[in-house]
Formats: sequence, C-alpha cells, structure tokens
Amino acid sequence: MKVVSESRRGRDKIVILLMLLALLLFLFMLYSVVTQTFFYDIDLWVSAHSAQMHQPFLNKVVIVITHLNGVIASAIFTFFLLVYLIYRKWYKELRFYLFSFLGASLFFTLIKNIVERARPQSELIDVINYSFPSGHSTMATAMAVALYFIFVPKIDSSKKQSLLLAAAIFWPLLIAFTRVYLNVHWVSDTLAGLSLGFFWVTLLYLILIKKQA
Repeated sequence: MKVVSESRRGRDKIVILLMLLALLLFLFMLYSVVTQTFFYDIDLWVSAHSAQMHQPFLNKVVIVITHLNGVIASAIFTFFLLVYLIYRKWYKELRFYLFSFLGASLFFTLIKNIVERARPQSELIDVINYSFPSGHSTMATAMAVALYFIFVPKIDSSKKQSLLLAAAIFWPLLIAFTRVYLNVHWVSDTLAGLSLGFFWVTLLYLILIKKQA
C-alpha cells in the first residue's frame, strides 16, 4: 500500500507540474498575440506556407476530421457519454466531465471575445468568429483529457492504459493540425487552445477527483 501511495503521489506531482506548464504556455501565447511578438513571425510564416500542403483529396479528409470535433459532433458525443455515465451511475465522473466540457467552452468563448484576434484567410472553409484561442483545439484537449482521467482508473491493463494515453495525446494534436492546415487558425491559436484545455481539465481533476478520492 505504501508503494502504491507513493506512486500515486508521484503521478499527482507530475499532473500538477504539467498543469502549471500548460498555464505558462497559454499565458506566453496570449502575451505573444497581444503584443505581436515572439510567435508573431512564426504565425505569419506558417499561414503563408500552409497552402503548399493542400491536395484535393487530403483537403476533404482534413475537413471531415476537423468537423469531428466541431460543435455538433462534440454535442452528440457528449450526449451519449452522459447517458453512459448515468447508466453506470458514475455521478462523480459525470459532474467532472460536465464541468470540463462546459467550462472549457465558456473560457475559450470569453477569451475570443476579449482578445478579438482576426483569423487568417482560408480558401477551404468559412469561419466567422474570432481566432484566439482555437475552440476546436481547446475542446479536443478538454474532452480527451477528461475521458482519460475518467476511464484510466477503471482499466487494469497497463497496455490499454498506455493506448488510452496515446489517444488522449494524439487526438487534440490531430485536431490542432487540421486547424492550421485549413488556415482557419494561427499556430499560436492552437497552442493556446491545447494548453487552455489541458490546464482547465487537470485543475478540475485535482479539485473534483483527487480531492474526493
């Protein structure tokens, strides 16, 4: 039991460290955008060269993937997940996911309307709201990390836990890539979204899950 307890404390310290690093990354991206320094030239360069990757078939694939974490798809997925959590009577996990999902959505929307950053011009899809931070990247991260924290304690196999972790990392990065590929976001938007989503959900995890464990 002592070894298990020390292992858990070690993992919690790693979660706290990653949470703080995510917060620092978000604040750095926010500062860079507001002051147009540091990442500003990188944003412009990537946006200017993103069209070089475009291929007709790949464009269609990327558009489908990016819509899988859009408002409608995310709402449908969340509905069925909530039904499952209620069916299993995992009410603590239900509350955790709801706070993760709704809080992340609220925060990125609020920040978008405060910063009011214009998007790069995309020739592939039309998006009309503000750019910073990326809502898709924020929600993909929030949902993936929340799902990881919900299901990893219920999996005994270390191999399956590793696969779940890999999926929780891969999916947000893939969504972030699609937003840059489609040129509907600057790179700093996606980095800010990834870090914001991660910070928010890990903070909730420490408050709602670990504190009550």
